[in-house]
Amino acid sequence: MHCKWIIQINLYVICFLSIFAWSASFGHALSRDKDSGAVSVDAPVIFKILVDIRDFTGDETDWIEMAESLIFLREGDRFSASYLQESLDALKLSKKFRKIDVDSVEEQEQITLMFHLTPFQLIKDIKISGQYPLFAREILNNMTIYTGDVYVKEKLSEQEALIKNLFQREGFPAPNINLTAGKDSADGFFVVHVKIDKGPYNTLERIEIIGNQAFSDTKLKLKMKIRRASLLIGSPGRFIEENLKNDIKNLTQYYRRKKYPDALIDFKTEQNVEGQGVSVFVTIDEGARYDIEFVGNHEFWDFTLEKDMALFEKGNKNDLGLKKSVKNIKDRYRMAGYLETKIDIETKTKTDGNKTIRAIRLVIDQGPVSIVRSIEIAGNNDIEDKELKKQMLTRLPGLLEKGVYIPETLEKDMIAIKSLYIKQGYMDAQVKKKVTWSKDKKNAAVRLEIKEGVKTLVSSVDIRGITVVTEEEACESIRLKEGAPFRQYMVQSDENALSSLVSEKGYPHVSVKGKVSISRDRSRAEVIYSVDEGPYVTVGRIYYQGNFRTKERILENEIKINPGDPFSLTRMVQAQQNFRNMEIFDSVQFKSIGLKEKKEKTTLFVEFEEKKPYFVEAAGGYESEKGFFMNVEAGDHNLFGANKDVWLAGEMSQTGYLAEMGVKEPRLLGSRISANIGLFLEQKEDFNQNFGTMAYGFSFGFTRKWSQYLAAGLNFDLEYRDQFIRDSGTAETETLEPNRDQLQPRVLLVTTPSISYDTRDSFVRPAKGVFLSFSAGISKGSSNSLDDFLKYRIDFRWYVSPFRGLTFACLGRGGHIEPFSSKDNVPDDQLFFLGGISDVRGFEENMLCYDANKNPAGGRTAMNGSLEARIDLCRNFELTLFYDVGSMTETYDKAVSGNELRSSVGWGLRYITPIGPIGFLYGIKLDQKEGESPARLYFSLGYTF
Repeated sequence: MHCKWIIQINLYVICFLSIFAWSASFGHALSRDKDSGAVSVDAPVIFKILVDIRDFTGDETDWIEMAESLIFLREGDRFSASYLQESLDALKLSKKFRKIDVDSVEEQEQITLMFHLTPFQLIKDIKISGQYPLFAREILNNMTIYTGDVYVKEKLSEQEALIKNLFQREGFPAPNINLTAGKDSADGFFVVHVKIDKGPYNTLERIEIIGNQAFSDTKLKLKMKIRRASLLIGSPGRFIEENLKNDIKNLTQYYRRKKYPDALIDFKTEQNVEGQGVSVFVTIDEGARYDIEFVGNHEFWDFTLEKDMALFEKGNKNDLGLKKSVKNIKDRYRMAGYLETKIDIETKTKTDGNKTIRAIRLVIDQGPVSIVRSIEIAGNNDIEDKELKKQMLTRLPGLLEKGVYIPETLEKDMIAIKSLYIKQGYMDAQVKKKVTWSKDKKNAAVRLEIKEGVKTLVSSVDIRGITVVTEEEACESIRLKEGAPFRQYMVQSDENALSSLVSEKGYPHVSVKGKVSISRDRSRAEVIYSVDEGPYVTVGRIYYQGNFRTKERILENEIKINPGDPFSLTRMVQAQQNFRNMEIFDSVQFKSIGLKEKKEKTTLFVEFEEKKPYFVEAAGGYESEKGFFMNVEAGDHNLFGANKDVWLAGEMSQTGYLAEMGVKEPRLLGSRISANIGLFLEQKEDFNQNFGTMAYGFSFGFTRKWSQYLAAGLNFDLEYRDQFIRDSGTAETETLEPNRDQLQPRVLLVTTPSISYDTRDSFVRPAKGVFLSFSAGISKGSSNSLDDFLKYRIDFRWYVSPFRGLTFACLGRGGHIEPFSSKDNVPDDQLFFLGGISDVRGFEENMLCYDANKNPAGGRTAMNGSLEARIDLCRNFELTLFYDVGSMTETYDKAVSGNELRSSVGWGLRYITPIGPIGFLYGIKLDQKEGESPARLYFSLGYTF
């Protein structure tokens, strides 16, 4: 962010300063000494300070108060030239005034200062049109202005150049960018309009590859992103030169992996003068193909040593890659205990038709492996051998230990042992090694000789100069205490602890210096901490900028800092985090003016860049669980500027429809509890079920996040439910006959407390972490006892990635319904059902358990689990292998067998998008029954867990 500052100082002030400079040449003191802060008695007294706000319509009171808080001169004090300069610097740093003029009038040893200030106007909004195929955020990220920034007309042309360059990089050779700005007459702020006429984009007409012999044109072109883009259905793909450069890098890596480390690939492009077509010419100098042969490698397999061949990753210019590879192999042998490994390189060049082959033979003389025969520790009196050996990675041979001797590892062991002694107070401890070899150089006897020296204890700790906290608080904050082992490195740690303790009391300029006195016999250490608290600093005025929509009272609830409070860096950082957690700002920045100058009050400026509050989202497609669907959602993330989230959503699918609206209050009554209130209307007719449900109602809930990972909630739902039979027929009617009451309209109240623990690294594509949730819904019917029950649910998910490209995902779910009324009947629309893409794949939806009429059977208890291996296939494709198992018990149909585990295995192919994976899954039943299909294919959006 750059602003053009215009500072004009009146001729009176210049003359006045010149007079003082002239006086100083005759031995008079300057009006203000920057180092000492002294003010000369010869300086005139400031009679009055006036602030004049120019070119501003409206109430000037806030502007005047802001300026006065940034002017460090005070009426009644003597004039100081350096204080004036500091005031001008503070006014500039605030970025509130585009023009700053200072006049002065001197009469009878008194001076009147007049500050003429012209405020900046702010950018209230930036509206972008014509940005497709880019997102508005991509364009804003390339601009140097933003909403909440000061408006400088001259910067508009800079933005045009930046946006034009962005579109040119994206394949549009001649975009036309026009930026205009208009002032909103209602509030005086500016709205910037960005109009983009992209023009036609460059298209790829052809790719010609020259010089390739090892691989065909087709094979190489298929590996090029620009080639795949040109094959898109509907129109030629957009040619982006940056993508071509990446393709050249990828082709180079491909050649190296295929044993052509000398391959050199270059390109040039030609623009069609008659249109937007671009021809690409790729020139390849393949070089020789390398055949690598390892000889004498008894310890490691060939494929293991091939991982150390750096030339197949970095190339082999001037044989540097080959030399690096040999070094890597030697290092591998050395870390395995082979200290005298030698490698000879034998090369031979031959031809095979038109191909040149460079045969490289690496002859490895492994040498003897060095085994630790014994480990002896001498000179240690205070610390036992057992404790010292715990610090060592050098070990004797054993069941799980090879016991190889590696000099570098032993050096690290010695450092670890010395660190242990230092922690125990032995400041002068020394550790030396002596290694004795057997005649055949295969066995090493390790002897560590320790000189412990004198153990130094802290004899006294004295904290001087501290007044703002009690002696007990100060002593509690430090780690070096009387009688403890003395550790020099902890002195600085204690200095920082004391500085932090004092700083939080309003003394940000505190200085703490530790001094240590060691006795002659090195057994005692006296520690003295000298504290210079510095000046007491309070928070002055707090100004917000860029919150055009968000109300200041909302910001004041989050900042938790009030004018007059002791200045605290910790509270500032916490306030900044609070603002960012509100999720209605793209950026938040704090500026403190007066802190560097060590003023008594620090003025805070908080600058915001608000997110666009309104949103409209629409989606459609097909999903195995609900068939074809279409949904739309619209809302406001910052309703009335009060940090409230309101939304209206609707969905239609083959299984029914849903309409809902809701409001979220993230800070209920100023607390950290979020509250949700909503209305919904839903009709569901799930696949394969012979009944449907129409429901509408009201929900109200609370959520409290207790830590980064732990959250708890309490939700209330008041529902009207009407269950109906979907298909007529004797079988279906007879099935529902015993529970005929459930077909009558019902009203119920559900209270659901819940708790969750979530350490997943990503919500969209988790690769590690744990998710655990538990809820217990208490349902109570108003007209009958069918809905009088407790419904328990537990959900456990675990993700682990043993190495890059492979993730194991594990799921365990369970649910149980326990009626608490005199009747134990539970309506069908409240029972658990299993089978389908969301739990046990390979089965039709809700058909894991069914009755004699092939109708799905629900139960009061359900359990299911899944194990997935997700394998990255590159290019955003992922292979999934899975195993699912599930069980349904306590069904109401006695013809349905209970306690039966059913399972399936399968595979899937997913494509990873920025909003989640999409793909196909194929599940195969492991216990297929008569009349059942053996398997089922699913289309999935997102992960099932």
